[in-house]
Amino acid sequence: MRLGRAIAGTVAVTVTLAVVGLGGAILAGPALIGGTATQTLRDAGFTEAAVTVTGLRIADGWGGLRLEFAADSGPLEAAAKTLDLPMSGHMTLSGALVVGMDGGAVTIAPAGCLPAKAERLMVSGQPLGLPQGATLCPAGETPLLRWSPDAMAVTAELQAPRLDAPASGLRADKVVLRLSQDGDGRRADAVVGQLTNTAKPAPIVPLAVTMQAVQAGQGPWTIDGTAKGANGLLTVTLDGSYDQTAGAGKLEAVAKPFRLAADGPGLAAVSPLAATFLEKASGTLSGKATVALTAKGMTTAGQAVVKGLAGAAGPVTVAGVSGTIALSSLSPPVIPDGQKLSIGLLDVGIPLTDGTLLFGYGRDGRLDVDRAEWNWAGGLLRADPFELSPEKPKGRVTLHADRIDAAKLLNLIAVDGLAANGTLAGTLPVVFAGDKVTIDGGVLESSGPGTLRYDPAKPPPALKGEEGSPTAMLMGALTDFHYDTLRITIDGEAGGELSAGFSLRGSNPSFYDGYPVALNLKLSGALDRILRQNLDVYRIPDTLRDRMTGFDQKDP
Repeated sequence: MRLGRAIAGTVAVTVTLAVVGLGGAILAGPALIGGTATQTLRDAGFTEAAVTVTGLRIADGWGGLRLEFAADSGPLEAAAKTLDLPMSGHMTLSGALVVGMDGGAVTIAPAGCLPAKAERLMVSGQPLGLPQGATLCPAGETPLLRWSPDAMAVTAELQAPRLDAPASGLRADKVVLRLSQDGDGRRADAVVGQLTNTAKPAPIVPLAVTMQAVQAGQGPWTIDGTAKGANGLLTVTLDGSYDQTAGAGKLEAVAKPFRLAADGPGLAAVSPLAATFLEKASGTLSGKATVALTAKGMTTAGQAVVKGLAGAAGPVTVAGVSGTIALSSLSPPVIPDGQKLSIGLLDVGIPLTDGTLLFGYGRDGRLDVDRAEWNWAGGLLRADPFELSPEKPKGRVTLHADRIDAAKLLNLIAVDGLAANGTLAGTLPVVFAGDKVTIDGGVLESSGPGTLRYDPAKPPPALKGEEGSPTAMLMGALTDFHYDTLRITIDGEAGGELSAGFSLRGSNPSFYDGYPVALNLKLSGALDRILRQNLDVYRIPDTLRDRMTGFDQKDP
C-alpha cells in the first residue's frame, strides 16, 4: 500500500498548520482544516472521502494543537486504481490527533488509539471482516507522522482483535500490524497471535505468525517470516513477494521436517483433518504451501512429504509409507491424479508388503486410486482402479493375485508342520463397509501340480485319531500329498479371524499305493480345532474307503 498517498489528507492538515501557525489554525477554524484534508484525500483518489474536524484546542501541556476528527473513506474502489490495490468497501476513522513542532518538522501523534471500522471490505476479490473493529495506535514514542519540506516519515500501528477471511477459511486473532515509511522506503511488520483455519476438521492446527514486508521505491514488496504451532512441534518459514502495480503476489510456507512419536497424539497434533484418515500415526513429515494472489482472486497449492509413516485407518493398518504428494488446492484439499506413495505394509486382513499406490483426492472427498499393487506371498497383488471415501469407505475393491508362492502363503498361517510348494493365482474381493473390511469369496488356484504336507513333530491331541478314523486318514494322506490341483478360498474380516478352505486332488505315493483322492478342509483358527470341527474327506471311492478303514477284511 502506498502509505504516503493513503495519509495525504493528514499531510495536508500539517502543511496548513505549518503555513498559518498554530494560532492561525485556531482562527481559521475546524471547517478550513477539515475541508483542506477532504480535498487532498479526494485529489489522492478517495473521490468521496470526507474529513470533519469536530474539535480544536491547545493540547494539554502546550504540546501542540489537538484536533478531534472523523474521517470517512467513501467507497474504497474509487481509490483502488490510484493506490494500485484492488479493493472495495468502506472505512471510517475517528478520534484525536496532536499536531506539534519538533525543530523544523511538524509532528502528528494520536491521542491514544483511534477507532477504525470497516464495512464490506474486499482486497483482491477476497472479503475481509473486522467484526470487532480495529484501532490505529502510536508505535511507542514515535509520532504517527513527521514532516518537513524535504522529508516525511510515517509510523503507525494497526491493532485488530480479529480479522476474518471467509473465502480462504481463515481467522486471525490478536493482529498487530506496524507500518512505517521513511522517504521511498516502506516496511510492514505483522504479528498474529493465532491464525486458525475455520474448516471442521481443520487441515492444520492454529499457528502463531510473525511476518515482515519491505518495499523500496515502487518496486515489489519482499516478505519473510515464521509460523509456529503444535506446542513447538511445527515450525514454518515464510517467503514471498507482492507487486502492487500488477496486483499479484505469492507467499510460500515451508514446514521443517518433524517426527510424530509412535506413542504421541499422532496427526491430530498438526492436522485434525489428516487425523480423521489415519489414527495412531507415527513417522516423519514435512511439506510446503503456496498462496498466490491475483486480481482474479486467491489460489492455494502445496506439497506433503512423508517418510516412514505408520498408523491405522479404521481396521486397516499401514506402515513404512513414503513419498511426495502434490496438492492443487489446500482449502478444500485436492490431490491431482497420479500421486505416488510407496507402502511398506498394508494389512487389510492379509498382510501386503512393498506396495505402490497411484492416486488422487477430489473436491468430492473421494480417493481415486488408478493403480495399487503389492508384493504378497512371493507374488504380486494388484487392484482394479477404484474410488472410496476415506472418511466413510463403502464399496468393493477386487485384488488380482499372480505368481503366489504356496509355501510363502502357508507361512502366513504359521501352522507347525504345514508346508507346500507350487504357484497360485486368483482374485480377492475386499469389501469396505464403514468400520469393517472383509475379504468376501477370495479364490486362489494352482497353475500346475505341487505338494502339500502336514506332518507336525507333535500333532495336536485332536489329530491323534484311532487308526481308520477320518482324522487318521487325513493325517496319513497329508504327510506327503502330491496335488494335481489346489484351490484355496479365503474369507474373513480384517483384524479378525480369517477362514481358508482347501480343495485338493491328487495322491500320496506312500499312502495306499498312491491311490488318487480328493480332500476338502477348512482352516479358520487353531488347526487342531478347525480339523476337529470341519474335517471332510470326500469323493474317495468306496473300495479305497473300505481298505482305509479295514472294512474289506473278511472274517476268518
